[in-house]
Amino acid sequence: MHLVGLYINPISIGALKDLILTVVSTLLSFVLGILFAAGRLYGHPVVKTVIGWYVELIRGLPAILQLFLIFFGLSQVGVDLSPLTAALIWLVAYGTGYAVEVFRSGIMDVAQGQREAAAALGLNWWVSMRKVVIPQAFTVMLPAITSFVVLQLKNTTLLYLVGYADIMYQARLGADATESPGTLYLMAAAAYLVMSLIVGFIGNRMEKRAAAYR
Repeated sequence: MHLVGLYINPISIGALKDLILTVVSTLLSFVLGILFAAGRLYGHPVVKTVIGWYVELIRGLPAILQLFLIFFGLSQVGVDLSPLTAALIWLVAYGTGYAVEVFRSGIMDVAQGQREAAAALGLNWWVSMRKVVIPQAFTVMLPAITSFVVLQLKNTTLLYLVGYADIMYQARLGADATESPGTLYLMAAAAYLVMSLIVGFIGNRMEKRAAAYR
């Protein structure tokens, strides 16, 4: 109990930092994901090709290698990033690669007739996407979006490797200083589990509400 009381505060602070970083990186990934998805669907062939390569690169390279390339690789060319900056850049870059496919598949699921109806009403492409296509696609994408947010949260477990003071960083510090490392890692696991359950609960509530308005 003494060990739990000693480390629960730093682990709680680490959990809050992970949660905030997950929210910020996910929102930025969504914005870029929507733009890239539109580019891959409706852009110039060169744009489609470049975005396609980017998606394959992100999905093909191991996550930890991407993080190391950003943090350690850029330092080799004189770009020294703080652990927080490197963590945010990587989570956004990684998240965008997956968000592109989530939004692309969601947009493709919207019936072509909806786009034609919007055009018949005189809506331009941008307004049609913002007011007709994206809202309908969002309801279809909700399960995938929930899974994506949980994935982003789990990805934060790697950030301690570049010195970011998150849950795993605090648990590792405690584990190195005590003879009961398992307790610290169980605390970290419990924190991640609680946050994942909260994200899943919010996602399920949003899915049920969206289904009620279909």
